[in-house]
Amino acid sequence: MTTINPTEELQAAASLLRDKATAAIHEGRTTWTTGHTLGSRSPVVVDDQKQPSVLIETYAARLERVNSYLALVGPATGLVVADWLDSAAERLRDATAPVANLLDPSALAVARRILGGAQ
Repeated sequence: MTTINPTEELQAAASLLRDKATAAIHEGRTTWTTGHTLGSRSPVVVDDQKQPSVLIETYAARLERVNSYLALVGPATGLVVADWLDSAAERLRDATAPVANLLDPSALAVARRILGGAQ
């Protein structure tokens, strides 16, 4: 069985999340909102209400909660979470105290979820 270093897990998750969040940004727009566009028949998530370049449409009004969630965790949130994971990794890398005292279990749980782990 391979033992994975928590610092490496945190860094890998931060890198993956940052890459995905950055790829979702168009024209510097990091914040998404919910709303409607002229052509949409149902609620949408957009990066700009007047001239959207990112548009995610759900095909049922009952799915508006999905849109609200997607808008909440758009690229801006992804970038902040990636920074948090990097910060948690940095604490582990630069510290002389035991890992158990420095490890942020929540950060590691998020990192593992991002990386596809079931832990």
